[in-house]
Amino acid sequence: MDLPQRQACPICSTEVIPSPRYPRYLCPACAARAADRDGHRLVFANASLSGGFIARYAQSGAPYASHDCYVDGIACRADEARFGGIVIQAVDVTTGPRH
Repeated sequence: MDLPQRQACPICSTEVIPSPRYPRYLCPACAARAADRDGHRLVFANASLSGGFIARYAQSGAPYASHDCYVDGIACRADEARFGGIVIQAVDVTTGPRH
């Protein structure tokens, strides 16, 4: 499979390593700003060394029962990546940033 020549973060347009599997994945700086609908920062991780997915509120550590998140007002979704780790992809790239 041929890799795309270029790929950019859908939030900030920073160039990222091309990935046909994750065409709308966020750069690390944007992924670090993931928040719930009300702006509370979230953290995502694998549940164990063998994978799985967990989401928590960054400040309290309380569980967050969703994969949905927002970065600069753009709807995103966090999931377990194919070979481990977490990938966050933009869902709605037509919605602009909240200013």
